[in-house]
Amino acid sequence: MDLHLVMCLTKPRLTYNEDVLTKDSGECAVCLDEMVQGDTIARLPCLCIYHKGCIDEWFEVNRSCPEHPTD
Repeated sequence: MDLHLVMCLTKPRLTYNEDVLTKDSGECAVCLDEMVQGDTIARLPCLCIYHKGCIDEWFEVNRSCPEHPTD
């Protein structure tokens, strides 16, 4: 268990590209609200997109993609 905690706490946080959504794109898997054109989004290396504010809050507690937690 100690090793698991160390690995989780030292795992580097994913980086993302910030962008403005150019078309409606379904729901954000973090807040479950619709992502609509003009929203500020973050695109992860796995190509998943989320509201920027949602993924920033997610990354405060988790260090992986909400939809691909083992990556």
